[in-house]
Amino acid sequence: MSEPVESLENRRGKERSRWDKTLMAEERIKNFPSYNKERSETGEKTYQGRPIIGRDRKINGGVYLGGGEREAIVVDDKKDLALDKIYQELINRRRMAQAKGIPFKQGILEEVWRLVSQLMPVSVEKVEGVRRKLPRPDTKIYLSAFIGGGVCRHQALLTAYLLERLVKEGVLSGRVSIDRNAVKDLGGHAWVRYTNSAGDIFILDSTHNYLGRLDKVDRNRWFYERPEDGSPHSKLIVKIRKALLAS
Repeated sequence: MSEPVESLENRRGKERSRWDKTLMAEERIKNFPSYNKERSETGEKTYQGRPIIGRDRKINGGVYLGGGEREAIVVDDKKDLALDKIYQELINRRRMAQAKGIPFKQGILEEVWRLVSQLMPVSVEKVEGVRRKLPRPDTKIYLSAFIGGGVCRHQALLTAYLLERLVKEGVLSGRVSIDRNAVKDLGGHAWVRYTNSAGDIFILDSTHNYLGRLDKVDRNRWFYERPEDGSPHSKLIVKIRKALLAS
Protein backbone atom coordinates (compact mmCIF):
# COMPACT_ATOMS: atom_id res chain seq x y z
CA MET A 1 0.00 0.00 0.00
CA SER A 2 1.36 3.46 -0.89
CA GLU A 3 2.35 5.99 1.77
CA PRO A 4 0.02 8.90 2.56
CA VAL A 5 0.75 12.02 0.54
CA GLU A 6 1.77 14.07 3.60
CA SER A 7 4.29 11.44 4.65
CA LEU A 8 5.83 11.50 1.19
CA GLU A 9 5.93 15.30 1.23
CA ASN A 10 7.68 15.33 4.61
CA ARG A 11 10.27 12.85 3.38
CA ARG A 12 10.90 14.82 0.19
CA GLY A 13 11.22 17.99 2.23
CA LYS A 14 13.88 16.43 4.44
CA GLU A 15 15.76 15.22 1.38
CA ARG A 16 15.71 18.72 -0.14
CA SER A 17 16.51 20.64 3.06
CA ARG A 18 19.97 21.64 4.26
CA TRP A 19 20.38 22.53 7.93
CA ASP A 20 23.99 23.71 7.88
CA LYS A 21 23.59 27.44 7.27
CA THR A 22 25.07 28.46 10.63
CA LEU A 23 28.01 26.13 10.02
CA MET A 24 28.38 27.66 6.56
CA ALA A 25 28.53 31.13 8.13
CA GLU A 26 31.16 30.00 10.63
CA GLU A 27 33.17 28.34 7.87
CA ARG A 28 32.94 31.45 5.68
CA ILE A 29 34.38 33.76 8.34
CA LYS A 30 36.86 31.37 9.95
CA ASN A 31 39.85 33.24 8.51
CA PHE A 32 38.60 36.67 9.54
CA PRO A 33 40.80 38.30 12.25
CA SER A 34 37.59 39.05 14.18
CA TYR A 35 36.49 35.41 14.26
CA ASN A 36 37.34 33.70 17.50
CA LYS A 37 37.64 29.93 17.34
CA GLU A 38 37.48 29.80 21.12
CA ARG A 39 34.03 29.35 22.55
CA SER A 40 32.12 31.79 24.73
CA GLU A 41 31.05 31.04 28.30
CA THR A 42 27.85 29.50 26.94
CA GLY A 43 29.69 27.32 24.44
CA GLU A 44 29.15 29.24 21.19
CA LYS A 45 31.85 30.38 18.84
CA THR A 46 32.23 34.15 18.71
CA TYR A 47 32.51 36.92 16.14
CA GLN A 48 33.90 40.30 17.18
CA GLY A 49 33.41 39.37 20.81
CA ARG A 50 29.81 38.17 20.52
CA PRO A 51 28.46 34.59 20.53
CA ILE A 52 27.18 33.52 17.12
CA ILE A 53 23.42 32.95 17.16
CA GLY A 54 22.28 29.61 15.76
CA ARG A 55 19.89 26.76 16.33
CA ASP A 56 19.20 26.16 20.05
CA ARG A 57 21.61 28.95 21.01
CA LYS A 58 21.04 32.03 23.15
CA ILE A 59 19.74 35.06 21.25
CA ASN A 60 20.15 38.17 23.41
CA GLY A 61 23.75 39.33 23.44
CA GLY A 62 24.65 37.48 20.26
CA VAL A 63 25.29 38.20 16.59
CA TYR A 64 23.59 36.55 13.62
CA LEU A 65 25.64 35.88 10.47
CA GLY A 66 24.63 34.77 7.00
CA GLY A 67 25.85 31.83 4.99
CA GLY A 68 26.67 34.51 2.39
CA GLU A 69 28.00 38.03 2.85
CA ARG A 70 25.49 40.46 4.34
CA GLU A 71 24.99 42.36 7.59
CA ALA A 72 25.94 40.91 10.99
CA ILE A 73 22.83 41.46 13.14
CA VAL A 74 23.39 42.19 16.83
CA VAL A 75 20.68 41.45 19.38
CA ASP A 76 21.44 43.24 22.66
CA ASP A 77 18.73 44.98 24.66
CA LYS A 78 21.32 46.57 26.96
CA LYS A 79 22.86 48.49 24.05
CA ASP A 80 19.93 48.54 21.62
CA LEU A 81 17.32 50.16 23.86
CA ALA A 82 14.59 49.98 21.22
CA LEU A 83 14.34 46.23 21.94
CA ASP A 84 13.46 46.88 25.56
CA LYS A 85 10.76 49.33 24.46
CA ILE A 86 9.27 46.69 22.20
CA TYR A 87 9.27 44.19 25.04
CA GLN A 88 7.53 46.68 27.32
CA GLU A 89 4.92 47.25 24.59
CA LEU A 90 4.31 43.51 24.54
CA ILE A 91 3.85 43.43 28.32
CA ASN A 92 1.52 46.43 28.17
CA ARG A 93 -0.64 44.71 25.56
CA ARG A 94 -0.95 41.64 27.76
CA ARG A 95 -1.85 43.78 30.77
CA MET A 96 -4.58 45.48 28.76
CA ALA A 97 -5.92 42.07 27.78
CA GLN A 98 -5.73 41.01 31.41
CA ALA A 99 -7.77 44.06 32.41
CA LYS A 100 -10.50 42.75 30.09
CA GLY A 101 -10.53 39.41 31.90
CA ILE A 102 -8.17 37.52 29.60
CA PRO A 103 -5.43 35.56 31.44
CA PHE A 104 -2.01 37.17 30.94
CA LYS A 105 -0.46 34.14 29.22
CA GLN A 106 -3.49 33.27 27.10
CA GLY A 107 -2.67 34.04 23.49
CA ILE A 108 0.81 35.33 24.29
CA LEU A 109 2.43 33.57 21.32
CA GLU A 110 -0.13 35.20 19.04
CA GLU A 111 0.61 38.57 20.66
CA VAL A 112 4.34 38.21 20.02
CA TRP A 113 3.76 37.10 16.43
CA ARG A 114 1.30 39.93 15.78
CA LEU A 115 3.56 42.60 17.30
CA VAL A 116 6.55 41.54 15.23
CA SER A 117 4.47 41.44 12.06
CA GLN A 118 3.26 44.98 12.75
CA LEU A 119 6.61 46.51 13.67
CA MET A 120 8.72 44.68 11.11
CA PRO A 121 6.74 43.95 7.92
CA VAL A 122 8.53 42.30 5.04
CA SER A 123 10.49 44.88 3.06
CA VAL A 124 13.41 43.82 0.89
CA GLU A 125 13.83 47.47 -0.14
CA LYS A 126 14.34 48.59 3.48
CA VAL A 127 16.89 45.85 4.10
CA GLU A 128 18.84 46.66 0.96
CA GLY A 129 18.80 50.35 1.88
CA VAL A 130 20.32 49.61 5.27
CA ARG A 131 22.93 47.26 3.82
CA ARG A 132 24.05 49.79 1.20
CA LYS A 133 25.03 52.16 4.00
CA LEU A 134 27.34 49.63 5.64
CA PRO A 135 31.07 50.09 4.98
CA ARG A 136 31.62 46.39 4.23
CA PRO A 137 29.86 43.00 4.41
CA ASP A 138 29.53 41.40 7.85
CA THR A 139 29.55 44.79 9.58
CA LYS A 140 27.71 44.57 12.89
CA ILE A 141 24.42 46.46 13.08
CA TYR A 142 21.73 46.48 15.75
CA LEU A 143 18.49 44.64 15.06
CA SER A 144 16.40 47.79 15.65
CA ALA A 145 17.78 49.24 12.38
CA PHE A 146 15.22 47.01 10.68
CA ILE A 147 12.16 48.19 12.59
CA GLY A 148 9.80 49.31 9.86
CA GLY A 149 10.96 46.67 7.41
CA GLY A 150 12.93 43.45 7.43
CA VAL A 151 13.02 39.96 6.01
CA CYS A 152 12.75 36.53 7.61
CA ARG A 153 15.99 36.69 9.60
CA HIS A 154 15.15 40.04 11.18
CA GLN A 155 11.59 39.01 12.03
CA ALA A 156 12.81 35.72 13.48
CA LEU A 157 15.43 37.44 15.64
CA LEU A 158 12.92 39.90 17.08
CA THR A 159 10.39 37.13 17.73
CA ALA A 160 13.00 34.93 19.39
CA TYR A 161 14.30 37.81 21.50
CA LEU A 162 10.82 38.51 22.88
CA LEU A 163 10.11 34.85 23.64
CA GLU A 164 13.55 34.32 25.20
CA ARG A 165 13.00 37.29 27.47
CA LEU A 166 9.55 36.03 28.46
CA VAL A 167 11.22 32.77 29.47
CA LYS A 168 14.00 34.58 31.31
CA GLU A 169 11.48 36.61 33.32
CA GLY A 170 9.42 33.53 34.19
CA VAL A 171 6.36 34.32 32.10
CA LEU A 172 6.98 31.27 29.90
CA SER A 173 8.91 28.11 30.65
CA GLY A 174 9.71 26.72 27.22
CA ARG A 175 12.72 26.73 24.90
CA VAL A 176 13.32 29.13 22.02
CA SER A 177 15.39 28.61 18.89
CA ILE A 178 16.16 30.44 15.67
CA ASP A 179 15.88 27.72 13.04
CA ARG A 180 16.91 28.10 9.42
CA ASN A 181 17.51 25.89 6.45
CA ALA A 182 17.86 26.00 2.70
CA VAL A 183 15.53 24.04 0.44
CA LYS A 184 16.54 23.09 -3.08
CA ASP A 185 14.80 25.29 -5.67
CA LEU A 186 13.25 27.47 -2.93
CA GLY A 187 16.26 29.10 -1.25
CA GLY A 188 16.94 29.81 2.43
CA HIS A 189 14.57 30.77 5.21
CA ALA A 190 14.62 31.51 8.96
CA TRP A 191 11.88 31.25 11.57
CA VAL A 192 11.34 30.66 15.30
CA ARG A 193 10.73 27.33 16.97
CA TYR A 194 9.22 27.41 20.46
CA THR A 195 8.90 24.24 22.52
CA ASN A 196 6.63 24.55 25.55
CA SER A 197 7.07 22.73 28.85
CA ALA A 198 4.89 19.84 27.61
CA GLY A 199 7.13 19.31 24.59
CA ASP A 200 4.66 20.75 22.07
CA ILE A 201 6.49 22.55 19.25
CA PHE A 202 5.16 25.80 17.79
CA ILE A 203 6.38 27.59 14.68
CA LEU A 204 6.30 31.41 14.52
CA ASP A 205 6.97 32.65 11.00
CA SER A 206 5.86 36.20 10.22
CA THR A 207 7.32 36.12 6.70
CA HIS A 208 5.14 33.20 5.62
CA ASN A 209 2.24 34.34 7.78
CA TYR A 210 2.24 31.17 9.88
CA LEU A 211 1.77 30.57 13.58
CA GLY A 212 0.88 27.11 14.79
CA ARG A 213 1.98 23.72 16.00
CA LEU A 214 4.64 21.88 14.04
CA ASP A 215 2.49 18.75 13.86
CA LYS A 216 -0.35 20.75 12.28
CA VAL A 217 1.72 22.27 9.46
CA ASP A 218 0.20 21.37 6.09
CA ARG A 219 2.29 20.25 3.16
CA ASN A 220 2.00 23.62 1.39
CA ARG A 221 4.01 25.36 4.13
CA TRP A 222 7.76 25.63 4.50
CA PHE A 223 9.73 22.55 5.59
CA TYR A 224 10.07 23.46 9.28
CA GLU A 225 10.64 19.89 10.45
CA ARG A 226 14.16 19.18 11.68
CA PRO A 227 15.88 16.01 10.47
CA GLU A 228 15.51 14.46 13.92
CA ASP A 229 11.82 15.35 14.32
CA GLY A 230 9.56 12.34 14.15
CA SER A 231 12.26 9.89 15.23
CA PRO A 232 11.19 7.22 17.73
CA HIS A 233 13.54 8.73 20.33
CA SER A 234 12.04 12.23 19.96
CA LYS A 235 8.50 10.87 20.17
CA LEU A 236 9.38 8.89 23.30
CA ILE A 237 10.83 11.98 25.02
CA VAL A 238 7.64 13.97 24.31
CA LYS A 239 5.46 11.09 25.53
CA ILE A 240 7.41 10.81 28.80
CA ARG A 241 7.29 14.57 29.37
CA LYS A 242 3.53 14.66 28.86
CA ALA A 243 3.06 11.72 31.23
CA LEU A 244 5.11 13.47 33.94
CA LEU A 245 3.11 16.68 33.56
CA ALA A 246 -0.18 14.78 33.78
CA SER A 247 0.83 12.87 36.92
